[in-house]
Amino acid sequence: MSAIIQTDQPLKNFVLQCLNQHPRDDGAFLRDLDCLVEKEGDAVYPALLKLLTHLDFEQGEAKKKWLDIVAHHEKLNACLGRPVSLQTAICDYFSSVIRTFQIPKVVEMEVFEQTARSSHSDPLTDLFNRGYFDEALAGEINRCRRYGGEFSLLFLDIDNFKKLNDSLGHQAGDLALKRLAKAIVSLKRIEDIACRYGGEEIVLILPQTSKIKGLIIAERIRQKIEEMSMEFEGRTFGITLSGGLSSFPLDAREGKDLVGNADKAMYGAKAKGKNNISVFYPDKRQFLRVDFFNEIRVRNLSPKRKIELSTKTKNLSYGGILFESKGPFNIGDDLSLHITISPGKTLDLAGLVVRVEAFNSTYDIGVSFLELIGEVSHEISRYIADFLTSHSRQNPAP
Repeated sequence: MSAIIQTDQPLKNFVLQCLNQHPRDDGAFLRDLDCLVEKEGDAVYPALLKLLTHLDFEQGEAKKKWLDIVAHHEKLNACLGRPVSLQTAICDYFSSVIRTFQIPKVVEMEVFEQTARSSHSDPLTDLFNRGYFDEALAGEINRCRRYGGEFSLLFLDIDNFKKLNDSLGHQAGDLALKRLAKAIVSLKRIEDIACRYGGEEIVLILPQTSKIKGLIIAERIRQKIEEMSMEFEGRTFGITLSGGLSSFPLDAREGKDLVGNADKAMYGAKAKGKNNISVFYPDKRQFLRVDFFNEIRVRNLSPKRKIELSTKTKNLSYGGILFESKGPFNIGDDLSLHITISPGKTLDLAGLVVRVEAFNSTYDIGVSFLELIGEVSHEISRYIADFLTSHSRQNPAP
């Protein structure tokens, strides 16, 4: 199975849906297809030809071939003086015009697709299986290398799953996995790929998703599962998740390393008390952090948590800030920040909560700046430079 299959699986599903809606109306199918291309772009063409011919083409070549097929379809209709199905025109084009097909085999598409799905799906959860995940991950890495971009990998594990199996039985564990899979499918975006990695482990590939956006998706899933209740043989129970998040190419450039880093972050979440999401950070931070103990006024812009507070900051980097709070924030909360950067000098910034850690009666809140431009950028850079200069003078090298 090629990388194109994994990259364009959602588009392939859309095309299949259009075909099923118009099995004998080529005109209606072509109109729906034009709408899909207008919305999704030329990436539709490789998915379309993969579905109809099981052949792989790059976007440009796939588009050219499809336009040739449509023209060939119109030509056959005119020459024969009777309606010719699009499927017949496709077969004739690849058999007689460019002669790609040598001995084509005719098969009902839905039968073929069901067989293909069964080969790469997990029978218990109906998510993709480990084999499909390995190929999908390789495909997404190849796509990012070829066209640029990033994606994130979310590694989820059910907390205390063995205890659940031991106390309620393996059928209860199976029920938990099924309900978890169903919830994830309902919460994920159509382009996200959810796979059962093994046992109670679920992995999601999040295409074109930064680490911050991936954290928001992960937290949404975690919260939903925490709120979910199940019943088995008259007993009500619930589950929680611990998760780890890593991103390509920021955290790793190879698939096994990306999975390993997400796995490490997941175990870090377990170590912090479970039922939380941990983000992988390499030993070398992307931005240098310096001590920063100044006043900050925080306003939470999230619709359900419109609160304001004044507190003290703890450290600052070009990418974000850490402050102390007496109450928790949610991962993904949008914040308005009013920071005293120096005596008489304040800055107004927008940020996103990406880290929440509890310490007895207080919380450390990590915020990533959304955008730094103009004077704000210069002031933060100047503060960090002045801090480092002052620190080096106080602690000269031996």
